[in-house]
Formats: sequence, C-alpha cells, structure tokens
Amino acid sequence: MKKLGLFFMVFACAAFLMAPVWAADNPRPAATKLAKDLAARYGQSMPQDTYYYLVDLVSNVKTAGYSTVFVLTNYDSTSRLRVQGFVIPMGAMPGDEEVVDIWLEPYGVKYVNLDDYLGNENGWALLYSGSDFGCGALIFNSTGVQGMTWIKPWYWYTD
Repeated sequence: MKKLGLFFMVFACAAFLMAPVWAADNPRPAATKLAKDLAARYGQSMPQDTYYYLVDLVSNVKTAGYSTVFVLTNYDSTSRLRVQGFVIPMGAMPGDEEVVDIWLEPYGVKYVNLDDYLGNENGWALLYSGSDFGCGALIFNSTGVQGMTWIKPWYWYTD
C-alpha cells in the first residue's frame, strides 16, 4: 500500500510540475508581445521575416564575480549581418534599456562583453536580425566558486 501511495505522490508531483508546459500555447507570451510591439513601432524599417533571441537572465554582478559574454554568429557566407536589440537591466524603467547594434562579417563570430550594457547588474536581452544568426550567452565566475555555464536563449521566427 505504501508503494502505491508513493507512486501516486510522485505522479501528482510530476503532473503539477508539467502542467504549465502542457497548458501553454505560447511559452513566451511577453516576449512575443514585445517583439510585435517592436515591429509596430518601427513599421516598414523592421524586416518582415525576423529572427529573435530572448535571453531570460544574464548576470554581470562583478561584486560576486559573475560576468556574461554574448557569442553571436553569422551563418551566411556571403553577406554582412546586422544584429540589433536591447539589453535591459533588472528594475529598469521604460526607456532605460541599452540599445545593441552590432555588425557581423560573413561567417563571423563576435564576443560581446556585457560590461558595456549592464555594468554591475543582472538583466535580460532581446536580440533580432532580418537574417538567421546564432546566439548564446557564456556566464562565468572568477571567484572561489569558479565555473561557467552556457545559456541557449529562446529562439523564434516571425513573418
């Protein structure tokens, strides 16, 4: 009987944890709204086909030893690629976001240190381009808790 009770308890916990995944139509409704608002704001200057990356949390808290570097990649072998977007520090008010505007050479890779955008803060970022590109965030710690992690952001395409 204890085994049966334990089974149902594990099943209930798993169902509770998975319910948001099963119920979600859109795993990033706030990001999708932000992207649509961005497209509406810029009108025709925004490409119709746009590739987006949303990085939910990046850390640049130097006092705790954390730093973040974005790694951006141009997959196109023939053309330069413009990556634009915003880095938003935690608690920033509307209009306080930092604007990102980076050009990538064909098959180019660029490492962007978030010191320029976040200072000594945590935050998140929305990056976009009219052509497909790669994006990731490398978060590392240089104190006694040394280590690093690679974050693959949310990726989606709108037309």
